Amino acid sequence: MKKSDIYDVFDVGGVLNSQFPGYEYREAQLMMSDLVREAIEHDAIAAAEAGTGIGKSFAYLVPVLLNLDDVPEDRTVIATATINLQRQLLEKDIPALFSAMGMKKSVALVVGISQYVCLYRLAERISETPLLALDPLTDIGKMKAWARDTETGLRSDYPGRLDGELWSDVCADGDLCLGYKCPHSQECHFLKARKHAFDSQLLIVNHHILFTDSRIRLDGDESYDEEALLPPFHRLVIDEAHNIERNATDFFTDDYSRSTVIRLITRLSRQSAGARKTNLIETLAPYMPEKDLPDKILDQIAMLREKIDAADDFLMAFMRARDTSSILLKKTHQDILEPFFTLAKEIAACGSRLDGACKKVMEQNTAPQEFQHFLTKFEVYMRRLVSQTDVLGRFAELSGWGDDIHWLEMEYDARKNQAGGVHVKITPLNVSEILREALYEKLSTVVCTSATLDLQDDFTFWSSRAGLPVPGKPYLRTKFDSPFDYKHNLMLLTPMDSPEFSGKNSEEYLDYVTKTVGEAILAAGGGALVLFTSYVMLQDIYSRLVPVFAKNDLHVACQGDADRYTLLQEFKEDADSCLFATDSFWEGVDAPGDTLRLVIIVKLPFKVPTEPVYCARHERIDEDGGSGFFQLALPEAAMKLKQGFGRLLRTTEDRGIVLILDSRIVRKSYGSWMLNALPESHHPETLAENIPGKIETFLFG
Repeated sequence: MKKSDIYDVFDVGGVLNSQFPGYEYREAQLMMSDLVREAIEHDAIAAAEAGTGIGKSFAYLVPVLLNLDDVPEDRTVIATATINLQRQLLEKDIPALFSAMGMKKSVALVVGISQYVCLYRLAERISETPLLALDPLTDIGKMKAWARDTETGLRSDYPGRLDGELWSDVCADGDLCLGYKCPHSQECHFLKARKHAFDSQLLIVNHHILFTDSRIRLDGDESYDEEALLPPFHRLVIDEAHNIERNATDFFTDDYSRSTVIRLITRLSRQSAGARKTNLIETLAPYMPEKDLPDKILDQIAMLREKIDAADDFLMAFMRARDTSSILLKKTHQDILEPFFTLAKEIAACGSRLDGACKKVMEQNTAPQEFQHFLTKFEVYMRRLVSQTDVLGRFAELSGWGDDIHWLEMEYDARKNQAGGVHVKITPLNVSEILREALYEKLSTVVCTSATLDLQDDFTFWSSRAGLPVPGKPYLRTKFDSPFDYKHNLMLLTPMDSPEFSGKNSEEYLDYVTKTVGEAILAAGGGALVLFTSYVMLQDIYSRLVPVFAKNDLHVACQGDADRYTLLQEFKEDADSCLFATDSFWEGVDAPGDTLRLVIIVKLPFKVPTEPVYCARHERIDEDGGSGFFQLALPEAAMKLKQGFGRLLRTTEDRGIVLILDSRIVRKSYGSWMLNALPESHHPETLAENIPGKIETFLFG
């Protein structure tokens, strides 16, 4: 691949210019694509911040595709954080480039195996309730009909509401999959998709699939020349890379859940409704090496159930006494948690005994071949059960806590509208070394890109959290500014007289937010996205403003009223509607045109100080002589603020206002640093009373 090849595609009069009449030459897009080309040619790591409107997908896809053309056996993986971007790549960007560049390469979307229906497990489930399955109005009847007609077998393609428990019974499972020995292998959607992936040169995956694959290779000390969850590959593009630390942290967290253990126990002991009318252990009992082994296993499971209930009761009381939904555990908690640690060790001991029994059954059973599937299920459920108890065993070994973060989190049962148990979690204090060992050091090229990676610090904050740079490997990084005219098309309002929230003035503050948000939205005539950092505050302000908007015939929706996709679709379809949302809506909202002309950021997105993982990392920086606030809290908040700010302008024609109601942005010394991280826009000084007039003048004057 030559440098001129990139220019032939992007330059004035190039391939894209000639193939797409509406295409506009963007120098930043060309430069970013050349950066990716350089990374590929020099086996380097690259970080590219691509401002909104650059066209970053085309910028990295073109050199990736050209490289595939040069080296057809070299597979590339593109990992994204959201399904929306995956769909855009597969359904729009890649086909468009294939057409324009006159090429065709095999491309596959890779999703987790549990996203596919398993025809074998579905048939088993149907056999347990055959009469219900005949009724087209029951959940199992609907599932049966859908499985017969679906072309993909993907959960995301199932129409209407899908019962989670039913899906867990019928979805494909990597440990239970019979592969090509399965009687349904010819029709299996997962096996077809897997074969297509192994035949493809370009794979589109999500971050979770990427980390699952990398962990398999890391644990097994395997290179990317070998097959793991994904086929062999050597080049990787991580899009939406601002999420890499958060997603890696979530993935590498070990999590014990009482509800998970109960689900596994149920699958081991649930009586079949079919002809056998026995549970899994009873089905295998005649073939176990010792006559009393089934009773011993059932006794251990009963004891395990008793002890996990006791442990959960203790933890629920511990959490309620502190009136918290999550807590970072420290040495000061160890004495009061001693009864739990004792139970945790006893639970781990039960798990160890069950593990021994499982190995004995698998090594010495006399079951005929037709019972192999029952044995497989028994082994898988037992192994997962033991894995859960192992987490508790490690949690209770206080001498081994080391740098890992040990914390508790209340589980919420939405169906019962109450707490459903307490999760016990172990999280790495730092994932940067894991990312280095699992990804950067083993792959030839890694390209990381996002609209928010740089905070005017030469990528220093993001790089340090993401595990970069890697010693001995070239590290290229460049910020490519948006081509949008922020100075003329975006007005940033930061009222000087906004009250600062505190417990003492909360009512005064809420009255101010209600009044200011309401007046601003009415001045804009709707078309507003209101971003909160607290769901409780969101609900409060929303309930106060609904009657106001109803009088003015403005539709307002609130996060939680429907799923994310439905809320965004309805918001886009009604140009004057309003959407009140929190955390996840700070990014990934793409509503170009007049449908979004006002973004209101109620509070700066600093993390809750007591959030366990954040708290532990913050404290460690302080303990090491740094500043947890300036080295973690502030840059994290600035990066998220940049994401929220970026929701507004999505095309060159868009115009609108970003209103930040948090006075810290103008009163605190760090506020100017946060503002400097945003694209420079029209930013007049203002007071709250002048906001409606400024909005009306900017939008309609």
